[in-house]
Amino acid sequence: MVFNFEKSSSYLVCPKCHSDLVKDGDSLVCTNPDVRLKYPILDDIPRLLVEEAKELSPDEWKSAMQRAGL
Repeated sequence: MVFNFEKSSSYLVCPKCHSDLVKDGDSLVCTNPDVRLKYPILDDIPRLLVEEAKELSPDEWKSAMQRAGL
């Protein structure tokens, strides 16, 4: 089964701060500018574990938000 972000976006949130997530390529990115975590999607499964997330630089985060239209 393929992960469908549009169908699950209403209930998927950042596990660290509970902010919304946006899809960016093969990952989900927290919309909170203070957190800036990027969670991978592996084998069509979002890995929403803070320990496995990558913290984006402010510039990387801004670019991801622009790609998401925010």
